Amino acid sequence: MADTFKKFANDFKLLLAIAALATLPTPSRGAEPVKLRLFAPAWRNIGQQDPRAVAKDFLVVFGHLDPRPFHDGNPDCKCIQYVLGPYVAKSEMQRLPAEVLARDKEGQVVKARDWANWLVVPDNPKWLEYEAQRAKALAQGPWDGLFTDSMGTAPVEGNYVLSPAINPNTAKPYGKRDWLAAECVMLDTVAKAMPQGKLLILNGLGPGSRYWTEPEDESPRVLLKYVHGAMSESIWRPARAKLTAWPTPDKWMQDLRMIQDVEKRGLMGFWWTKCWTDGNTSNNEPDADRLVPQWRRFALASYLLAAGPHSYFNFDTIKNDQPASNAAEHFPEYDAPLGTATGEMQKLPRGLYARPFTNGMVLVNPTADEISDIQLPRNELSAPTLTSAGEPAQRRPPFTIAPHTGLILTRSPQ
Repeated sequence: MADTFKKFANDFKLLLAIAALATLPTPSRGAEPVKLRLFAPAWRNIGQQDPRAVAKDFLVVFGHLDPRPFHDGNPDCKCIQYVLGPYVAKSEMQRLPAEVLARDKEGQVVKARDWANWLVVPDNPKWLEYEAQRAKALAQGPWDGLFTDSMGTAPVEGNYVLSPAINPNTAKPYGKRDWLAAECVMLDTVAKAMPQGKLLILNGLGPGSRYWTEPEDESPRVLLKYVHGAMSESIWRPARAKLTAWPTPDKWMQDLRMIQDVEKRGLMGFWWTKCWTDGNTSNNEPDADRLVPQWRRFALASYLLAAGPHSYFNFDTIKNDQPASNAAEHFPEYDAPLGTATGEMQKLPRGLYARPFTNGMVLVNPTADEISDIQLPRNELSAPTLTSAGEPAQRRPPFTIAPHTGLILTRSPQ
């Protein structure tokens, strides 16, 4: 009897909490709406798609592709030129003064583990001069800004390079603090050289666990004051993780809070989830036909819980698509008529999270437990059935949300 009463009490709390979402204040008319916004990390290309068509769905495109066709397709699409950040390719390495290149304890140049790129000393005066000239050159071309890849602490705390770089100012291996301090000098130089109206965006936030490192001068947060936006390419999951390796609710919340924090700073946030378990794809993992779409909806719904008007999303399932790599994959969930957010994320009983939109609701269960008897009492969601984006079957309240599941629910057409 006690267990039955406890379940009834929990279900009633959940019902009341979801009902309360209907009374949340709608954003003011002057506020920019919160809705799904997509970006493309197109230094990997866009497959065989027409740039004009891509620009209609993907509002920010990073890479080397000619911006003009994208601008023709959508004048509001921003095309951001890709550069390697604190690395150089072989052709650049041969042109730059030797002092620019980072060295290990043997005096050898420091190579990236998986690419033909070499690490630089981010605050070297000759490198700063080179970076400033590159930023100024944006004024003469069609690019909308500069994207500096591989920033943050990965080069000194991860497995990104073949040998540790030595700080020439201390003759000791770089630590997180002095590496980030050098990157701050680099970004400050680039920011001051950027032409008026051009965007400076970095990649290097890492997962939420890295973002929330304390003290702050050992966290990539210290870089944010120099840029207009920042990217994480390891949100919700490491690219090479098994499809069954779901984040704990605490780790999930760290990532979610990272999205919110970047938005609160007034910056553009770019949130990229990758399923590349074998280094290329997760599509050959056991049960991939079910798990990859589950990951996609979980990542998308989680992003939508926290997103602001400057937040962008990308989900990637194949690194080396054939016949051409495609970083602008379009999935059916993107077409859901969800509308715009009418309130903020709310924590509900039993570990469930929700956010209301004009034509539906986003729900995420980040726990390892099934949550049953979900009711949606909002008038606009009281139709007999609801469409769950990306799923073949419709949902009829009350329903159950499986563990590690995100739902994008919209009113079914009458």
